[in-house]
Amino acid sequence: MNAGLPPEFEALALAELARQAKSRTAAVKAVIGARYAPGQRETFRSPVDGAKLGMVLRTDPDPEWRVVDREKLAAHLRADPANLETVYEIGDESAAVEVLRKHAPHLLVEITRVSVDARGDAVARAAAGETVPGVARVKPEGVLTVRPDRGAAAAIAGMVRAGILSWDGRPAIDQAEAAS
Repeated sequence: MNAGLPPEFEALALAELARQAKSRTAAVKAVIGARYAPGQRETFRSPVDGAKLGMVLRTDPDPEWRVVDREKLAAHLRADPANLETVYEIGDESAAVEVLRKHAPHLLVEITRVSVDARGDAVARAAAGETVPGVARVKPEGVLTVRPDRGAAAAIAGMVRAGILSWDGRPAIDQAEAAS
């Protein structure tokens, strides 16, 4: 029975529950995330009937080469004139630069900088084994993933009926503490 309420009420209630769930999920993952080493995974089962709830895991990504100190890399690359380029800039409009160069060159400021290609080549050289100042192999932090099992909804409903979880997924003990 819907008590005569339009379906929009359900949509609003679900949207609010989703917002709360997203916020609480982030908070819970922050708490449990520190307990998981890269590559670690744990499977969890319902204490009521042993049904599989799902798993929690932290990914273990491969290290990758990244610029970790732009200034150090730029200083290294500046030492080789082949890495340098001279450009004229006014905002990002190359047509304006061309007009100024022809008709008012005194308004332009010439700058010399390390080219984007030189920076990319430096990272590629480091990946190939060359020591390049300012470039290091960095292992990204793994992502904590929570994957409910296909039968998790029924298992969680059983845990709610048994008084282990509240209707919104919090441990029932938290509910009792909140009431006092």
